[in-house]
Amino acid sequence: MNISTCRRTAIAAVALSAALSVAACSASAPAGSNGGTAGSTSDGGQALPIDQLCGDQPLKIAHVAGFGANSWRKITQAELVDELSACPNVTVEYAQADSDLQKYITAINSYTAKGFDAIITYDDFGSQALNALKNAHDAGVVVVPYIADPGGTVGVDYDGYVQYDFDTEGDTMAKWLNRQVEPGSKLLFSGGLPGGSPSTVALWDGLMETSAELGNAFSPLTNEPQPSNWDAAYEQRAMAGALTKYPEIDSLASDYGVSSKGGLRAFVNAGRPIPPLATSATDNELGCMWLQYHETNPDFQLLTLDGTTTVVRIAARKALAAINGQPDNEPENFKLPTFVDTLNGKLPTCREDLPPDADLSSALSPEQLQAVFQ
Repeated sequence: MNISTCRRTAIAAVALSAALSVAACSASAPAGSNGGTAGSTSDGGQALPIDQLCGDQPLKIAHVAGFGANSWRKITQAELVDELSACPNVTVEYAQADSDLQKYITAINSYTAKGFDAIITYDDFGSQALNALKNAHDAGVVVVPYIADPGGTVGVDYDGYVQYDFDTEGDTMAKWLNRQVEPGSKLLFSGGLPGGSPSTVALWDGLMETSAELGNAFSPLTNEPQPSNWDAAYEQRAMAGALTKYPEIDSLASDYGVSSKGGLRAFVNAGRPIPPLATSATDNELGCMWLQYHETNPDFQLLTLDGTTTVVRIAARKALAAINGQPDNEPENFKLPTFVDTLNGKLPTCREDLPPDADLSSALSPEQLQAVFQ
C-alpha cells in the first residue's frame, strides 16, 4: 500500500484520530526545512532517478497552476509530462486558474475529491490558498508546491516544496548590475501579477538585500515590483508609462525575461537608450532582440539566469517519493545557472528554426519545444 492510500484509509477508518493516523502513515515524507541548496538533498542522500521513484501502482497526479496564460507555463507543463513519462503507471491532468483565486481553490478541492494521489502546484496566491493545500494534504493527497511560496510548513501543510534560490538569484543580479552603474543609480524592477506574486517579491527582496550590502547600490524607482502580469504586451504598456514618468532609468531587473521583451520595445519606441537588464526565465526571441539592438545600444548588456522550467521536474520527483514512501533526496532550493552574460562574453543565440517563445534552456528537445507551440 502506498503512503497516499495509507493516509486515506486511516482517515476513513478512524475519523476522530485522523491527524494521528495521517502522521503515522507519512512518517517518511519530506521534512520541513527550506534551507537546502542546489545539489543538496532533504535527508543528505543521493537523488534517485525518476524510474526508481515510479512505484508499481496506478497513480493519478494533478498539476494545478494559479495562472497559465504564457509560454513559460506551457513549457513547464510539457516538462512535467516529459518527466513523468518515465512512469507508465502515472497519468497526469492539468488545470490553471486564470489568476482567479476561487477557481484555483476549486481545482485543488476537485482533485482532492476525485481521489488523486498527488497535486503538484504553482500557487500564485501565496497564503491565501494555503488552507486548500492543507485540506488536500490532510485528506491524504500528496501536495508539492513549487517556486511560489504558499506559506505554511513542509510536513504539516504539504509534503514537499522546491523553489529557486531567490537570495542567490537576487544577489547575482545585483552584483552584475552594480558593475555597470554608479552608486545610487535608478533601478526599475518588473514582475508578477498586479496583486503581487510571492516569487516576484522573493526575488525583489533578494536583490534589495544585496543592494543594501553594497551601500545602497540602487535607488529603486518603485516601492515594490512594477507588475508585468508575466506578459510582454502588459509590460510594454507599463514600461511606456514608466518612461514617461521617469526621465532616468539606469538599469532593469525582472523575474521573467519573456515579458521583459515588451519593456525593451517600449524603450525602442520611445527612442530611449536601453540600459542593462538582469532577468530570468527567458526565451529565444529575447536573445534575438539583444543581437538586434545591442550595436545601437551599447549599454544594453544582458544577464539571464535560466533552467527555470526544469524545477517542476524536481517537484514531480518529490511527489513520487512521498507517495511511494521513498527518501526525498531532492533539493529544496534550486540555484539557477547563468545562461547568458553578455558582459562576460556569454552571448545569446537566435534560433530561427524554433518558435520565438521557446525556452532554449529547457530540458526539452527542440522537437518537443516545437510541439509545445503547435
